[in-house]
Amino acid sequence: MSRSVAGEEDFFLEEKRFKQYCEEFIKHSQEIGDGWEWRTSKDLGDGYLSKTHFQVRNRSIPPDLKEKCSDNIEQALSTHAEESLDDSQVAGVCATEEVIRYEYHVLYSSSYQVPVLYFRACFLDGRPLTLDEIWRSVHACYQDRLQEGPWDTITQQEHPLVGQPFFVLHPCRTNEFISSILTSSRKYNRHTNYIVLWLSTVGPVVGLNLPLSYAAVAPERNTNADSVERPLS
Repeated sequence: MSRSVAGEEDFFLEEKRFKQYCEEFIKHSQEIGDGWEWRTSKDLGDGYLSKTHFQVRNRSIPPDLKEKCSDNIEQALSTHAEESLDDSQVAGVCATEEVIRYEYHVLYSSSYQVPVLYFRACFLDGRPLTLDEIWRSVHACYQDRLQEGPWDTITQQEHPLVGQPFFVLHPCRTNEFISSILTSSRKYNRHTNYIVLWLSTVGPVVGLNLPLSYAAVAPERNTNADSVERPLS
């Protein structure tokens, strides 16, 4: 078992356990209807978590009109919470709002033995956001933390399963921060779903926030060594 500089154990996630955590994650998503699903690549047979999310960005408009439009958008999204909301439905909500369509994929990285977040974003006219626009959309509190190397943290590369360009949060430091959290969690005998823990940490950087109810998603307690994260030995 290795130790990091801070003294925590290094935990790596096996693919079998990754899929089990994803099953628990999807089950809860279906219960609350927030749109996550499991997709399988026809050619490769590998699967991944997927979610489409529409983010509303305000243009420069009067406060009273902005409030009215925001209410309309919220009502439309609520009405179609359990349906597949297409671009035309969102576009018709309010012309003074700028809507961005985000597509998030969670894949397993065999190289790093951790989950990886791929995403892409475009306006409703189909124009994709550039890396610079993606970086400007990152909340200021996260920009400060990533300032030393934003282009190394968020990069654009080919999606390994769909073969199209996606942005990706590089997984090189995932094990570093997740090991610290898991070590603390186990110290207090807490049992947490790895995907929930990881995604609630990295997701907000790119506008992806999990409902608080996901905090209740936890794996069943099991002493079988195959059912837990494997420390590096």
